[in-house]
Amino acid sequence: MPLLKMLTINEEDIDSEGVLEIIWRALEYFPRGLWDGAEYLGNINIRHDVKIKFKEVVYGAFILNNLMEKIRRVRKLLGIDDLLLAITYDPVITVYHRFEAKKINCFANLIYDYVSRDAGLISFFRVKEGEIASKIVAHGLGHSRGLRHHLKPVDIMYEGLIEIGKLRNDGFCSDCIKKISCDMESSRSGP
Repeated sequence: MPLLKMLTINEEDIDSEGVLEIIWRALEYFPRGLWDGAEYLGNINIRHDVKIKFKEVVYGAFILNNLMEKIRRVRKLLGIDDLLLAITYDPVITVYHRFEAKKINCFANLIYDYVSRDAGLISFFRVKEGEIASKIVAHGLGHSRGLRHHLKPVDIMYEGLIEIGKLRNDGFCSDCIKKISCDMESSRSGP
């Protein structure tokens, strides 16, 4: 079983043990044997792509696609074969354009998790430490195992995880566990 490799972005004074504890709590939602644990590789500094204003405060922010490209480059430079997960407390956004009434409007959405099989990121911007932080990580790691969003608050794969107070299952539903377990078995048996 691989170790989940993780790093922080722009967090020089980070409590790495606190971040690792969040990751460990997230890993407890998964079947045993999927990961052997988590390994903190350190912090990297990356220049922000844009400035955004939120509640009268200006923040440096990352654009999702640009940041994912940089994380994948770091993964390749470090020779990591498995998933590399990056954690930041800075905002990460996606920018959308919409054509309306003879003009193009631009708007942005905050992204809290984006995880694929090889690389991922978690943004704790405006997220209080604790249980919701671990659920966001587990949600993102669920995506890395091929899980999709639930449209209703069935489990931590619910698309509105941050806004909802109570989930039907505090963890993954039985269908999600079955998919993770099947994926785990097929990866062990190889191609």
